[in-house]
Amino acid sequence: MGVNSGLGAVIEKNILLYTPTSEKLTAVKHENKVDIWVVSHEFGTRSFKSFLVTEEGVARKNLGSITTLLDSQFPAVTDPTNAIGTMKASPDGSKIAVTHRVTNSVRIFSFTDRGTVMNFPLWYEATVLPASDHPYGLEFSPDNTKLYVSTDAGTKIYQFDLSSEDAATIIASKTLIGQAYLDPTNPPTNFVGGSLQLAPDGKIYFARPASSHLGVINNPNASGAASNYVDKAVYLEGNKSMMGLPAFIQSNFDYTYDISFDIKCFGQASTFAFDAPASEQPTFMEWDFGDPASGTNNIVSTLNASHNFSAPGEYTVTFTRHINNKQETYTITVKVDAPPVVNLGPDRSVCPGTEVTLDATTPNATYKWSNGSTSASITTTTPGTYWVEVTIGICITRDEVKISNYSLPTVNLGPDRELCEGETIELNAFNQGATYLWRDGSTNPTFTVTKAGTYRVEVTSKNGCKKTDEVTIVYNALPVVNLGPDRDVCANTTTMLDATQPGVTYKWSTGATTPTITVATAGEYWLTITNSKGCSTTDAIRINHLPLPVVNLGPDVTLCSGDTKLLDATYPNSTYLWQDGSTNPTFLVKEPGKYWVDVTNELGCVVRDEIWVPYLTRPAIALGNDTTLCYGDTLVIGRELPGNIRYLWQDGSTEPLYKVTKPGTYKLTAFNEHCEASDEITIRFRDCIGGLFIPNVITPNGDGKNDVFFIHGLEEDDWELALYNRTGTEVFRTQNYKNDWAPQPGNTTGIFYYLLRHPATGRTYKGWVEVLQ
Repeated sequence: MGVNSGLGAVIEKNILLYTPTSEKLTAVKHENKVDIWVVSHEFGTRSFKSFLVTEEGVARKNLGSITTLLDSQFPAVTDPTNAIGTMKASPDGSKIAVTHRVTNSVRIFSFTDRGTVMNFPLWYEATVLPASDHPYGLEFSPDNTKLYVSTDAGTKIYQFDLSSEDAATIIASKTLIGQAYLDPTNPPTNFVGGSLQLAPDGKIYFARPASSHLGVINNPNASGAASNYVDKAVYLEGNKSMMGLPAFIQSNFDYTYDISFDIKCFGQASTFAFDAPASEQPTFMEWDFGDPASGTNNIVSTLNASHNFSAPGEYTVTFTRHINNKQETYTITVKVDAPPVVNLGPDRSVCPGTEVTLDATTPNATYKWSNGSTSASITTTTPGTYWVEVTIGICITRDEVKISNYSLPTVNLGPDRELCEGETIELNAFNQGATYLWRDGSTNPTFTVTKAGTYRVEVTSKNGCKKTDEVTIVYNALPVVNLGPDRDVCANTTTMLDATQPGVTYKWSTGATTPTITVATAGEYWLTITNSKGCSTTDAIRINHLPLPVVNLGPDVTLCSGDTKLLDATYPNSTYLWQDGSTNPTFLVKEPGKYWVDVTNELGCVVRDEIWVPYLTRPAIALGNDTTLCYGDTLVIGRELPGNIRYLWQDGSTEPLYKVTKPGTYKLTAFNEHCEASDEITIRFRDCIGGLFIPNVITPNGDGKNDVFFIHGLEEDDWELALYNRTGTEVFRTQNYKNDWAPQPGNTTGIFYYLLRHPATGRTYKGWVEVLQ
């Protein structure tokens, strides 16, 4: 049973077999010692029912009523109170006893292994027990020779000797062996007598109603008082016994008094035991092993014993005991065999696949190998631990041997492969300490392949184990690529390299993957072409750049109207072609336009340069002729020209018109981008009345211009001058003014009033002059 840790499990329950039934129920082992008969007594009838329990389940068998001449003395009981009682089977399963409360008797039946209950030749009349006793409990002794009956009244226990099959003798053997007395602390009870139950220890236990103890029949096989009933034998630890005890199957306790033994091979101790209930206490016991050659070891006075026999052979072993005032002798014959000798040899190692024969042949022996074989020898190619048990009689000798495999050489030439023309490959079969044999007879650990074929090697390890491997090598053709010879080209030209062909891929040194590339720089260019087999060919070409003539007409330039520009493309050993077809090294530009030149050196390399020359018109300006103005007059010179014209006068003014208020030379420069034109005019002033011109502003800042009070037309030594500030204070006076007055510190700016007088003529001028810094 694998369920519930070996205890099993209930898979079906509460299945009704029959009803009504009574508490009289027992079970008996089948003679096959496996199946169980379950026997029950119907309620209210004289019928028994038996059910055979097997591993397939419960098979019901109804035995029907038992009919005898005495049925009238054992009527069917229909009163539940009087139906109480016990039914027990003897340990050997030959008898069934049933209490009958109404008739105050016990009835014994024989039981067959077919599950049939039959009348025993004996029957007990109602006078067997005192009229007031009323039997309740029943139990057979372990040796099936005694029947014990417990009663209600006085809770007595009777013993009947069943050794005789004579009814009168059995009835006459009735012996009162014990009586249960109430505990002093317990009040009187109305409980009926208690159950009797045989236990695994060979003793019969008695349920003392309403008691804290169980009674025990210690030696139930013994007669009368020797059965040794003890009333309060087992304390129940404060609990109470009532009427019942666990209902064991008595046939589990069917003791077959015999010798059990375990005979060993010669040289080992054989063991012996006498099977009897533990409750039996013999007064004498002795083993005689029939082996006087063993000396004092031949006799042993214990229940269980062991013995080393002095030699192989047959021996008569006798066990003698004294019990219940009689001697019992049991004899067996045993055979002691010498153990077989077997030797499978030492552990060994072989090459994988090598057959190994293991031989354990021994005369008169049987064999059991670890692989299940029963022959004297086995042959194997599989590594592992092999054992054999060689048996002669009961003697078994075991030997084992470990078969191991040497490691095979590791040989792996790799998968079949394809190479490209010109490639080689080294096949390596190296193993430490090994030897080698290639198909061509060479014996090196490596082999260099240079042509197509199948290559095979056999490698032999230092232990002699061989392993082979082979590989097939196929050679594929290389693709063809030719970029041509190296080339010299002018540095300003491009070169197309073309390697177009079907079914290949391309890889240029530039990183390109196209069939063609166009290169513009000098250098070495290579191309690798790979075909569908993965074979590649590389070719290279060098592109050399020839030197170019150097020509530089300069940047585009804008000229001013009337200007020219000489373009010079001169380069040694070169020819020239200008845009107008001229072939001189220079060209004179006189008008706007685009000009280019092709310069070809002696290597034939051509360089072209070009220049764009637009023209701008110069500004048309004219200030007129020099002129003279009267003191006090003004003149506007210049004019505003159309377009984005810039103007610059001599004093930094940038207006197109200029107002002249004093004498001087006036210059105007006009700009159309970088093209300019200029003109100048000189204007003089005169005294149109007296011939004098008196300024009204001076700027004494040290720049050499208008730093002093200068009066035009003034003749020296002729004029007196007086100057006054705004408050009327005279700040300067001279009798002979020489055009040299400048303000003194503290009078640097402001309005000064003058009085100019010519003493000889009396001519007088008054006015003011402003001093500015």
